[in-house]
Amino acid sequence: MIIKKSSICILLLTLAFGFGNAQDSKAVIKKVAAQFVQGADLQKGELLEQVLEPKSLQYVLIGGKFNTFSAEQYIAMVNKKELGGKPRKITYQHAEYLGRNLAVVVLNAVSSEYDFLYQLSMARSASGEWEIVGVTTEISGV
Repeated sequence: MIIKKSSICILLLTLAFGFGNAQDSKAVIKKVAAQFVQGADLQKGELLEQVLEPKSLQYVLIGGKFNTFSAEQYIAMVNKKELGGKPRKITYQHAEYLGRNLAVVVLNAVSSEYDFLYQLSMARSASGEWEIVGVTTEISGV
């Protein structure tokens, strides 16, 4: 079997281009995740509105019990300063570009009091922007 040099070059360029896109997407989805955390930390609902899909839900596990919030409820609580207001350090555990329009980010956001473990499910909207479509959170003391 004879493989032409041009075929090998095309294959290598295809692989390099594909990996570059995945890496770029990871940076983009991490930025969306960071904005989600910062929106609560800074108590700025407008930051959350930019990254949360309006019909998204957030499932929060505290002490073995789930609480569920809509994006609208969560943003309202942040704006009323009922939540957030403390800076947290973000550590990414996982960021994966699952396809052209799906991604997941898992991160810890730790304040002086609490450790938030987030699983953020994301989708690319029709406008091409990444949005958080679902949040699962476990909160524990530090």
